[in-house]
Amino acid sequence: MKITVYAGSSNSSATAFVSLAKKLGQEIAERKHTLVYGGGKTGLMGAVADGALSRGGRVEGIILDIFVKKDVHHTGLSELSTTKTMRERKAELDRNGDAFIALPGGYGTFEEVTEILSFRKLGFHRRPLILLDCETPEGRSFWRPFKDLFDGAVSGGVEKRQRESFFSITSDPEKAVSACEADI
Repeated sequence: MKITVYAGSSNSSATAFVSLAKKLGQEIAERKHTLVYGGGKTGLMGAVADGALSRGGRVEGIILDIFVKKDVHHTGLSELSTTKTMRERKAELDRNGDAFIALPGGYGTFEEVTEILSFRKLGFHRRPLILLDCETPEGRSFWRPFKDLFDGAVSGGVEKRQRESFFSITSDPEKAVSACEADI
């Protein structure tokens, strides 16, 4: 199975987030799955790739060619492919994933998560999306506000409650990978 992981690339990521990313990469590799991700060497992207590689896993990166020129790509991957545009990159990350896991991240991660959910709503796929949660340095859940936003959409009548099944939230990398396996 190929699991596409969305994650932030900031080198300022909280230590707990980095640790979670590394554990997720290790779990994916230990179960003999392929990690597909954004191809970066920094932040949570780099940590998830390093975690998988540390356990002998296969890691495929998909990155913008301008990021290769800026030398922010991971050089130790099993495979690295480049795209010219972000839209092409997102399409390749989507196309190559049998399931999706999202670690903490910023605008890019939020966009990727909502795009995958929108495509599911439109019936373009039925693949699982797991949001891998972690406490922020202030002690709050990273992904809980996303769930609250969804709940507000339901109570406001712009989304249907049954679409809550399109994603799940866990703070355990083992459970995240198991959820991917169970849904395929």
